[in-house]
Amino acid sequence: MNGKLLEDGTTMSDENLAKQVTKVSKLSDKASLSWVSVEVVLQSLVASAISGSVYTGYRMLETGPPTIGTVIHTVTGLVLGVLLVTRITIGLSAVSEAAATVQAFHKACRTLAVLTSYVGETLTISAGAEREKKAVANFRYELVRLLNLAVFSYQLMLHGQKMTLPPATLRAAGGKMEVEILASCSNPTVMVVKWITNLIEQQRVAHRISNEQVASMMHKIDDLIDAYHATLSQTLAPSTATLNSFSKFFVYAWVYTAAPVLALKELSDNSGSLGSSGFFLALAYTFFCALFYFGLYEAGTIMEKPTDAVTKLLPLDDLQASLSADLTDLVDDPEDGVPVFLLPSSPSPQP
Repeated sequence: MNGKLLEDGTTMSDENLAKQVTKVSKLSDKASLSWVSVEVVLQSLVASAISGSVYTGYRMLETGPPTIGTVIHTVTGLVLGVLLVTRITIGLSAVSEAAATVQAFHKACRTLAVLTSYVGETLTISAGAEREKKAVANFRYELVRLLNLAVFSYQLMLHGQKMTLPPATLRAAGGKMEVEILASCSNPTVMVVKWITNLIEQQRVAHRISNEQVASMMHKIDDLIDAYHATLSQTLAPSTATLNSFSKFFVYAWVYTAAPVLALKELSDNSGSLGSSGFFLALAYTFFCALFYFGLYEAGTIMEKPTDAVTKLLPLDDLQASLSADLTDLVDDPEDGVPVFLLPSSPSPQP
């Protein structure tokens, strides 16, 4: 950065952002080897056992291995590899879209907090002014509380869970009916957004905000609903069953037919006893080929559920706490009456 721009000021690292980036990196590293599942390793070992058995059997017969062409397996393996990589690419695109949707929801919440600056007192004299001041302060408190409640409910939905009782910090005073409604309705997040809409409408009726300003806030309400339903559609989207079953069948078929082909190829290329290098090369080649193709298939399977992948790759609890702090900071609150509702230690959904 140009030193002249900093002549009258100082800078420091953004520790909060750095912390979130570090956690995203750690979660990505943790998920990077998720394709090496127990099933993948076992299937690779089975393929190696088949290859070793074929090698041993033909070696003991001493009749020489039959001549088998490898062109068909080579071409089929290349095409199958391209198909599996394409499947992973499609899955990664869906995961990126799901992560962007989460950020879109958070963005709409922050924007609504900024737009609360539209709301102001309409009376300036005696008791009426004091009453208006309290009403506006209550509006700001309730709006931030409901936005936090919407975020908490939305994050529960990402984990496939539903709210039965909100955290104590998010409950309204005397809000027993609110808790019962959230526990009984099928879409708690949408219900909370509806309450936010009602809250804004109350300010319009009280002439604390103009119709044009209400329209701007309603646009962000629409963004919240859009982000929620985009995530819901990603969660409920049917999997590509035909492509998955097709890929699985040909991965298994290719690997288990390639095992004896590799064994016979090594047997014809390497002469010697059972303990010769050909036997161990056949085992090694078969194992790593099987691990490669089964691993590619497993990696694509992980990406089939983008919402689940997002919960494993993003530090949602930290993003939620950061958003809660931002909502409190962004709302106009001269009396400091709006707290940070969701701290990092707040109850959070677990997968």
